[in-house]
Amino acid sequence: MSIEQKIDGTVGKLFLSDEIDLDKSPMVRENIKQLIDQVKTIEIQLSKVKYIDSSGIAALVEGMQLSKSNSKEFFLTDVSNEVMKVIQLAHLDKFFKIKSTTGQNALEDSPEPETAPEPEPQASENVDLAPSEEPQPEQTNQETEETQPSIRRDDDGGEDDKIKFKR
Repeated sequence: MSIEQKIDGTVGKLFLSDEIDLDKSPMVRENIKQLIDQVKTIEIQLSKVKYIDSSGIAALVEGMQLSKSNSKEFFLTDVSNEVMKVIQLAHLDKFFKIKSTTGQNALEDSPEPETAPEPEPQASENVDLAPSEEPQPEQTNQETEETQPSIRRDDDGGEDDKIKFKR
């Protein structure tokens, strides 16, 4: 993970990237605290964050709460899809002030995106997709009755109602 701070007048920007997990969330917390002491508005830029766990989300929540208690503005900007999914899963999308989302996955370090070859369509084991040369004969009702189990009612006029099972 890399953290970069930029201060532009009264706005402090924290640029985060890669993964924010249990090992790295204390650094995020500390950087947010430093910005709160120096500026009026804090923006956390998350477009390059590929993974964030609950401790990373907790660091952002604490930063927002600390900002609020110090009468500072706190925003998340350019939130990547990966981070946005976690924020929405925790129902924090109504809690955070989110200026913008990228609508994309976090940017990769490689200059060209790798494209995986498309898998070839394969036939299901249950369906024969190959055209058949010979037409299949239709089954007669007699064959169907003999090969498939059936349940029918015995209506031969007797008083007791019986059900016959045929296998």
